[in-house]
Amino acid sequence: MNSAKAEGRLATVPVWDPYVRLFHWLLVVGMGLAWWTGTEGWMDLHYQIGLTVLGLVIFRLLWGLFGSPTARFRHFIKGPGAVLGYVRTFAARKPSHSFGHNPGGGLMVAVLLLVILIQDASGLFNSDDILFEGPFYARVPEAVSRLMGFIHAQFFNLVLVLVGLHVAVIALYLIWKRENLVRAMVTGRAQLPARLAEAATENGETRFASPFRALLCAVVAAAVPFAIYGLN
Repeated sequence: MNSAKAEGRLATVPVWDPYVRLFHWLLVVGMGLAWWTGTEGWMDLHYQIGLTVLGLVIFRLLWGLFGSPTARFRHFIKGPGAVLGYVRTFAARKPSHSFGHNPGGGLMVAVLLLVILIQDASGLFNSDDILFEGPFYARVPEAVSRLMGFIHAQFFNLVLVLVGLHVAVIALYLIWKRENLVRAMVTGRAQLPARLAEAATENGETRFASPFRALLCAVVAAAVPFAIYGLN
């Protein structure tokens, strides 16, 4: 096989572990339900869903430190130079073939996690001034609770903007770059140039972290919202 054929040959490799994929789709459902229940004024259910989302985000933060190679922050959070360098190549009409998140996608993940965490945590200080009070509403000065209420409302608008941008970029990848990012987040596998796939396999980056480690992170993540719920 000549070098040109070797360069163009694709191989299917594991990229996303089941825990990252489960987190991703549960977060999609959770944020949708949080929006719906908040809009309908079902505050008790809204609060419970918000605690669930908080647990999911805490799990993802832990998994970003202790999880599988592609899930770790050090794998996909890059400096400004790498992000700008990737943006310059975005117009090319060909798949990016990134093993995991590309630098731009990694930045989006980090920003989304941070914004959702702030938006979610601020709701714990919130009140609808009728029937519902968050567990920390009466534990802080009124000025702080008002500020948190403002943040909770405004950051959800920011979440919507970021989610819209995220979906638009995924669609653009599919249409312009002919790369199906959603499929990889469903199956956990992606097609990459053979040389990149072989290098990732040799470096151990295609091996997923153990279920025991995922369970431990999930227990720690669940303990936080359970403890908060017990404050009511």
